[in-house]
Amino acid sequence: MNRFIAILICVFVLATEASVPAYAGDRNADIAELTEKKVKVWRRLYAERDADGLDEFLADGFKILEPNGNVRLRADEIEWLRNAPRDERPNNFIFTITDIIFSDDDVAIVFGHGDSTRENDAGEPCHHKYWSSNTFIQQDGEWKPIFSHVSGAACKMIE
Repeated sequence: MNRFIAILICVFVLATEASVPAYAGDRNADIAELTEKKVKVWRRLYAERDADGLDEFLADGFKILEPNGNVRLRADEIEWLRNAPRDERPNNFIFTITDIIFSDDDVAIVFGHGDSTRENDAGEPCHHKYWSSNTFIQQDGEWKPIFSHVSGAACKMIE
């Protein structure tokens, strides 16, 4: 009976090991690149209003699902940035990554929240926070965002 249980455990372990995807190995370089792109590069492109840089940065077919359910296309986002007023984005914006999930060798989901201090529609100072998930794909040998979803955007009054 003990031998049967030992064999059963071995079969279970082997079956479990076999079901682990091949990409489950060391992803440190990918995590570092994705973190750099989400936390620093993306922010810099918007802060500097670098529409040409954003054009190179985004994957072909990029889309944003906005909090109101509207979908904005890649070309629309680039054009918006090209014409965005200089003072629209706060200087103290920071994005904090909660996790990075690899769903395949060349697909990663980076999610977390953005925080900043800005003014609400009434011109009063508030703490702005939103949640987002960003899907990156490997395109031409580098990670590029293909989809972004923003939700839970709120601006709480600063007292």
